[in-house]
Parts: sequence; structure tokens; C-alpha cells
Amino acid sequence: MSLTPARLVRVLAASLGELDPGARVASALPKAPPKGARACVVAIGKSSLAMALGAVSRWGAAVDRLVVVAPRGSNAAPLRAACRREGITARTAILTAAHPVPDASSVRAARACLAAVSRGDRAFVLVLVSGGASSLAALPAPGLTLARKRAVMKELLRSGAPIQAMNLVRQHLSAIKGGRLAAAALPSPVLTLVVSDVLDGDASVVGSGPSLPGRRREREARGVLRRYAPAFAGVPLSPPPDLARGATIRGRVVVAPEELAQAYARRLRASGVRVRVLPPAQASVEELALEYVALASDRGREPIVFVRSAEPSVVVNGAAVRAGRGGRSTHLAALVGRALAGVRARATFAAFASDGVDGTSGTAGAIVSNGFAARAERLLGSGAVDRALARFDTGTLHRTVGTALASAPSGHNLADLHVLLVRARTPR
Repeated sequence: MSLTPARLVRVLAASLGELDPGARVASALPKAPPKGARACVVAIGKSSLAMALGAVSRWGAAVDRLVVVAPRGSNAAPLRAACRREGITARTAILTAAHPVPDASSVRAARACLAAVSRGDRAFVLVLVSGGASSLAALPAPGLTLARKRAVMKELLRSGAPIQAMNLVRQHLSAIKGGRLAAAALPSPVLTLVVSDVLDGDASVVGSGPSLPGRRREREARGVLRRYAPAFAGVPLSPPPDLARGATIRGRVVVAPEELAQAYARRLRASGVRVRVLPPAQASVEELALEYVALASDRGREPIVFVRSAEPSVVVNGAAVRAGRGGRSTHLAALVGRALAGVRARATFAAFASDGVDGTSGTAGAIVSNGFAARAERLLGSGAVDRALARFDTGTLHRTVGTALASAPSGHNLADLHVLLVRARTPR
């Protein structure tokens, strides 16, 4: 099989299709809500529309009320059609909100979710959570303004803090996260199904755990602020609720990021390609770039593909944020592409944003090879890649050079996927 850039993209699309969030939700649910109860369904995140569609396809008219919060620009048509077929359109609210930094729409969405679960009618509450939920449904804790919360989160996003650390802080700045949505639903039983964008498998971290008990470690959250956002180290923190004993609150992950790497590898192997799946990584883009270039430099004549699920970190200074349009996938691809110019093996590297949106880059990632830096210099002048990296403007760089992947919400959010193809060495 010829592994052209177009082929690598097609394999990604097929792999994502194999991990359809709606199908996973439908298969995880019983045929009807327990004991014939009416169901309250709340879906929040980048996969919310697909997950809600899975619940509606399974439970149909037994869905008494449905609230869905998705990113702006998402395609809600399939879910709206399913709701019409089941006769639940009047009981459905499909909202859109901001990502990655919350705004007033995020506050309205959070209040709608809380209102849906807190009617006191003992409905069975199903919460469907996926990556992006932290920003899409955001209600500041008492005593904290939205402007203050936005400032804290912007600083953490720029700092390169791991997603687990950011979401721990969010749980202590929120009136809906850290189990507070579940607390509002009590005494109704609550089941949470999660499509995870977090590599450690902790379901309560995804979306900052609106319906799963959060960690009541204020000291640890304060430490995150001191390390990554020292200007906000004194911001008031509110510990997640101590949910009542005996409360029926359950949760499970139905799709994990590592499954995407495995699905991608299976499809390549089925075509006779030699593949090695690397351990998931949350290292910095600089560390990962060094590792991928070392792998490309240390290969023989037999082609091999390395595949990895990753959640890399990028530290961005404020001036660069204002200057450029970039994301962690385009940034990493630029670092790797620059270094591949000195590698003898013929190599191709792809950094895919599985949600189809790589930061502010305007891309879904990028695919580069040995000639990337030389082409950038021909088009943009000497030092073009260095300048783009310094300004965190790698989205613009890849679009100009022709190595960018078209951006469009995929309906998934399974962290990033990195693919390194190494072929035979070129003669000296």
C-alpha cells in the first residue's frame, strides 16, 4: 500500500468511524431506562451530538428531556431529525457555546444543564461527557466572576499545564463541575458515559467531571496555580461537593484515546504495513519532536510506521498568542519537519487533531516530510520555519506551504494522533 498523505488521512477517517461515539453510547445502554423511568439526558462536549444521537436511537420516546451543548459550528441536523422521528423535539434543547475559553453562552448552557437535572421528579439522569465540556458548560463558583475565571483559564492554556491539572483547577472554580451536576440531580440515579480525551483513563477528569465526584484536594489545585499561573495563585477555590453516601452515581469510559492509535494500527497492518504503537505521551512538543526525529534517524531499509496517541504540551507567551495562529499539532509538525531536513531516511510525519480543530491554527494538524523546511524557505524566505515557531504562527506556515490539513469538527475528541512513516535511507 502506498502511504501517501491522502492515504494517511483516509485511514484516520476510517479509524474514527470505527469508534463512533453514538454507537458506543447505544451499546452501553439497556434497552430502556431502568424500571421504566423517564430519562433526562444531558450531553456536553465535542462529541455531544453523536453521543446524544446514540441515546435517542436507543431510548426513543422514553427520553423525557434532552439538553445538548456542542461547539459552535457543529452539525446538529442528524440529531434534530432523530428527535423529530421519536416525537421529542419539544422536549429537546440543542445549545452551542464557546471553546476553549468560556463566555456568556457557556454560562447559559451550564444553567440549562443544571435546570434539566434538578426538577426533583426522580427521572433517570444520563450524562454524556466528552472533551471540551469544561469550556462549553461553565458556571463560575459563587464569588468568582466569569471574567476572572476566563483570565485564569487563558493563563493555564498558555502555560502548557497538563489537562489533568487544568481540570483539577476548573473543578475548584465551578458551580457545575467536580460532581456538582450530579449533586443537583439527587436523589435521582445518575449514569455518566464518557468519550475521553484524557490519556490516564480517569473518567472524572474529562470535562472536569460535571457528574462524577471530583477530587477535594484544594492544596493540589492551589499548587497547580502557583506553578502554572502564579498571578492567580490567590484566586478563591471552592472544593467539589461531598456527595451523600448511598447516592447512585456511576460512570464509565466508552471510548478512550488509546483506542484510536490501536484502530489506526490495525488498518495499516491489514494492508501489510509494519507498525509499532508507541506508548501514549503527554510530553512537550520539543521532547516529542526529538524522539520522532531520533526514530527516523535510526532505521534500516525496511519501512515502518510508528503510531501514538498523545496530548502534548506547548508553552506559549502572551505576545505570541496575539501575533500568530497555531496549535500543538501544527507546532509539533513544524518542529519535526524542520529537523527531517537532516535525516537520511525518507520520512513522513503526521500530527492529527482528532477533533478536527488544532488550537487557533485554522487547521486539523499537518503532514510534513524531509523537504518541508526547504519548501518553506523557497516560498517564505530564509528562516521561515524558525520565525513561525517563534511567533506560534504555525497554522499560517502550514497553509502557505501546503502541508496543513483542512479543519472541520469531526464529532470526536480523542486527543491527538501522531503517525511517523520511515522508509529506506537515501544514498549519500
